[in-house]
Amino acid sequence: MENVQQSSNGSSFNDYNDVNLTIRILFHGREVGNVIGKGGETVKNIRDQSGARVLISDGSTPERIVTITGTTNAICKATELIGLKVEEFFERQNGDWNGPKAPLTFKLIVPASQCGFIIGKGGCKIKEIRESSGAAIQVASDMLPNSTE
Repeated sequence: MENVQQSSNGSSFNDYNDVNLTIRILFHGREVGNVIGKGGETVKNIRDQSGARVLISDGSTPERIVTITGTTNAICKATELIGLKVEEFFERQNGDWNGPKAPLTFKLIVPASQCGFIIGKGGCKIKEIRESSGAAIQVASDMLPNSTE
């Protein structure tokens, strides 16, 4: 039996699977190397396995933007695969560390015009997202330099 998350308005994530979306995630340059892989092989596999379009900004700045476009399911799958690659990077950095894993942090880039929709009236939407996902979510008040995001 399929476990489907329901939102407070009664819709489920599957209700939005036919909608094409784009998300953008900000990473430090060193983390992205593991996502790209040798000769771009890893990112090609992520594209093939997820069905999402995955683009990575050039390496001219210390931080890189990973843009993922596709259906909700494709984006979720690509994000999961990218998360696994970032975890591998940190595991290699930490060597033989046997302690608890640090939580994986993604910095999503959201246009300022969309933040109110995500937060909701009185913070009700972001609270719902936190509770249904178990994720710790913070909304930065600062915009990216020279940006509306």
